[in-house]
Amino acid sequence: MSAPYYVNIAPNRDATITPYLMSKRGASVDSEFRYVEQDYRGQARLNLMPSDSLRPQSRWGLSTQHTGSLDTGLDAFGRLGVGLTLNRVSDDNYWRDFTRTSGSLTQRLLANDATLSWRNGDWMNRVRTLKWQTLQDVTAPIIPPYDRLPQFSTSYVGGNQAGFNYAVNADFTRFQSDPTRTLQANGQRGFALLQASYPMRSGGGFLTPKVQLHATQYQFDSALANGETSARRVVPTFSLDSGLVFERDTNLFGRNLRQTLEPRAFYVNTPYRDQSMLPNYDSGANDFNLATVYTENAFVGNDRISDNNLLTLGVTTRLLDPATGAEAARLGVAQRLRFSDQNVTLPGDSPAQNGVSDLLLGGSVHWDPRWSMDATVQFNPTTEQSVR
Repeated sequence: MSAPYYVNIAPNRDATITPYLMSKRGASVDSEFRYVEQDYRGQARLNLMPSDSLRPQSRWGLSTQHTGSLDTGLDAFGRLGVGLTLNRVSDDNYWRDFTRTSGSLTQRLLANDATLSWRNGDWMNRVRTLKWQTLQDVTAPIIPPYDRLPQFSTSYVGGNQAGFNYAVNADFTRFQSDPTRTLQANGQRGFALLQASYPMRSGGGFLTPKVQLHATQYQFDSALANGETSARRVVPTFSLDSGLVFERDTNLFGRNLRQTLEPRAFYVNTPYRDQSMLPNYDSGANDFNLATVYTENAFVGNDRISDNNLLTLGVTTRLLDPATGAEAARLGVAQRLRFSDQNVTLPGDSPAQNGVSDLLLGGSVHWDPRWSMDATVQFNPTTEQSVR
C-alpha cells in the first residue's frame, strides 16, 4: 500500500513523497525531487527502508540525473557542459526485491557517470569518469563492464579545406574492473583516428575516396599471455563510396511525388593486423543492417579494427514530396561481396568467410506526418530462408 504526497515548491521545483507499507517487509519511503533552472535541470530519487523484515538490514536505492552548463569566463573553455548520473543501491538483491522502484535501479548494471565537455572552435573535448555497480547473483553471475577512471577524449572536424574534409578523434582511457571475472588485465589505452576524404558531388551522384589511420597504444597492469606488458597497433584503411541519383515525377494514390533511384557501391580495404592477444575493453560487433553495411569497421569500440577486402552493392528508391522534400516512402536492398576472409574477430567468434553476405531488404513509409512504419528482412541466399 502506498500514498503519494505531492509538494509544489515553486513553478520550477517540486517533490513527491510516497510512504509504502509492505505486508512482509515493513515500511519504506520513496522520495523524488525535480528542478528546472535557466542553465541546468535534473531530478533525484531516494528509496529508503530502515529495516527489512525479510532481510536483516536496511535497504536503499539512489538515482539522480543532472544536466546543464557552466560559464567559466575563460575564452579557451567558454561554457562547460555538465552531466551527472548516479545509480546506487544497498545490496545485490535490491533489483529482485524492489521491482516497483525506478527502472534505472531494477537492473543489475548501474551506471555512475560524470562528464565535463567543452568546445573550442572545431575541437570538441570531454573528460569523463564512469563507474559501474554490478549486482551479482551466485546462480547467474555476470561479467562486470569496465570502469573508465578517467577518460579524456577530443575530436576535430574540418570541412572544405581545398576540397578535403579532415577529422581527428583521440582518446585516453584508464580501464579498471575485476580481473578474476573479466579474465583480462586492467590497463590504459591511448587511441587516435586520423581520416581525410575528398568528396566529389554533383546533382546526379557522388564519389568519395577516404583514408583512415588507426593508432593504438596499450599499457597493462599485468603481463599478457605472451609476457608483454604493453602493445601497440597501427592499421590503415582505404574506402571508396560512390552513388548515382536518378529522379522522375510520378503520381501515386492521387498524390504528386518525386521518385528517386539511387544505386550505391562502397568498397573498403583494411589490411590484417593480428589483434588476438589484445584485451577487449569496449568493442562489440556492429548490428548488420542497411546503415552499418556501408561502414568501414565491423566493430564498435576501439579494441578491434576488422580486416576487410569487400564491396557492398545496394540500391534505394525513395518517394519525396516535390514541394517540401519530405520523404513519404523508401525501399532499399544491399548485399556485401567479401573477397577474402575476415580474420580479426571478437573472443570466441568465428571469422567471416569470403563470398556473398546475407541480403538486406528494408523499407519505410511516412505517408502521414503523424505516423511512420519501417521494416527490414535479412535473407540468407544459401539456405533460402530469412534470418530475421
